[in-house]
Amino acid sequence: MDSTSQFKSGRVIRHENAMNINASLRKTIDEYEEILSSISYLSAISCTELIHIITYEQRKKGITFQTVANEYMDFMKNEERNKSYKLYSIACKRLVEYMKGDFSLIQLTPLHIQGFADVLYKENLASTTIRIYMTLIKVVLNYASKMNYITYSIHPFVLFKMPISNIRELDLSIEELKKIRDAKLPNKQLNIARDVFMLTYYLGGINLRDLLVYNFKNKDSMRYIRHKTRNSKKGESEIVFSLQPEAQNIIQQYISKRGELIFGKYTTYEQLYSLIFRSIDKITQLSGVNKKVTYYSARKSFAQHGYNLGIQIEKIEYCIGHSMKNNRPIFNYVKIMQEHADKVFREIFNQLL
Repeated sequence: MDSTSQFKSGRVIRHENAMNINASLRKTIDEYEEILSSISYLSAISCTELIHIITYEQRKKGITFQTVANEYMDFMKNEERNKSYKLYSIACKRLVEYMKGDFSLIQLTPLHIQGFADVLYKENLASTTIRIYMTLIKVVLNYASKMNYITYSIHPFVLFKMPISNIRELDLSIEELKKIRDAKLPNKQLNIARDVFMLTYYLGGINLRDLLVYNFKNKDSMRYIRHKTRNSKKGESEIVFSLQPEAQNIIQQYISKRGELIFGKYTTYEQLYSLIFRSIDKITQLSGVNKKVTYYSARKSFAQHGYNLGIQIEKIEYCIGHSMKNNRPIFNYVKIMQEHADKVFREIFNQLL
């Protein structure tokens, strides 16, 4: 405006663009009034605080998907969840590419999500891969909602049906596991990979990350909380069990003076995981086992072998560190302890004798 005389009673007058300016002002005032109406404690805040609230609420309306995704993934860096971080990065990058660049969260609709999924299907990606991508994107959107960055009256995933997760037949029979245990392998690398696989089984399907950080010095039992669930499980999540002779035999081969396990030149999680990933098929072939086997097969086989013996599900869950449903009434009276776990381990391992 040229002068204050062109502004009267909250409206712009005698200006060539007065209509557009007044419409813009009305829209802004409507936004302010909407924010004000949502504040139940309005009388208790100062004008300065009110300005901060209005500014924050307006900024939220333009917050982008990548901004929220980066914020969420920063938590993973702090928790050393490198594998998860990479998966989130890939999934989020794919969505941003589909949307032709970063976008405001408020723009995302169910049609966008369905369209993105259709593109993934057309690329002939495996259903499991598509499920992972879509699940991770949904996690980011739910995080945005929990942080009050966005409120969806219609959630972007309302129309999308997640692909059915295929149950992987990865467990080994007792005889197949014995073949892997007893196989004569031609080199040190394969023997290390096999030893790690068997030790994982002997420790109840322990996660590789938990195995590498545990200190076994002067220990005849193991007590730990799974790295994967330590920040998500509620209630008591510690696992305690005695180290059986089968596990001790392997531990003594690789234990360092400090107590951690050192598997030759494979000193990091990434190096050892890569070794197992590259070696497991060769080990399986040399063992005469005609079945798909992964590192996860050790954990799955332990649980299946216990189930085949008729061992209580709750006791198996405790041994492998799986979330037990503590809302079952029986848990008001009893709890699984080390003595129960030790019997489970011994009963399962006796099958391998």
